[in-house]
Amino acid sequence: MSARAAAEAARAEAILRERARELAQAREEERAEVRVILPFEVLGDRYAVEVTRIHQVLDARRVHPLLGAPRGVVGAIVARTRPVPVLDFRHVLGLEGGGLSDLPRVIVLDDEGDLFGVAVERVGRRLEIPLSDLRPPESGPFAWVTPDRRAVLDPSRLGVAERDRS
Repeated sequence: MSARAAAEAARAEAILRERARELAQAREEERAEVRVILPFEVLGDRYAVEVTRIHQVLDARRVHPLLGAPRGVVGAIVARTRPVPVLDFRHVLGLEGGGLSDLPRVIVLDDEGDLFGVAVERVGRRLEIPLSDLRPPESGPFAWVTPDRRAVLDPSRLGVAERDRS
C-alpha cells in the first residue's frame, strides 16, 4: 500500500470513528428532551400534531358523508374498526372552504380515548423538535409553536369530546 493510500485510509477511519462517537452520544441524550411531531398543511398554512396523539392517518376517500351532521363535520371514517367523526380543520380554525375535494388525508387523533379525525391537505414526514425550542402559542387550540412557526395542535383544546357528550 502506498503512503498516500495509507494516509487516506487512516483519515477515513478517523472520520468513521468520529461519526460513530457522535451517533453513540446522540443515542445517550434523553428522549424526553424532544417532541416528535407530524406536520400537515391546510390552506397552505403549516401545522403539526404530536405523534403520541395520533391514532392513524387515512385516505379521505374512505370518509362517508353523514346526513344532518353539524357544520364542520364532513363525515365519518372507520379507523381500526371504530367509526370516527371527521372534522374539516378549516372550519375548526374559522377559515373558508368546504368539502373533501381538496383535503385528501385524515389524521385520526386520540383525545384520552375519544377518537376524531381532522381532514387536511397534506401530511409531511415526522420531525423531532427539541423541547427547549418550542414556544407557547398566541391563541387557538395549540400546545406550542415550533421554531419555523408551525402551530402544534392540542386535540384536547378542540373541545370535541365535550361537544359529543352534551
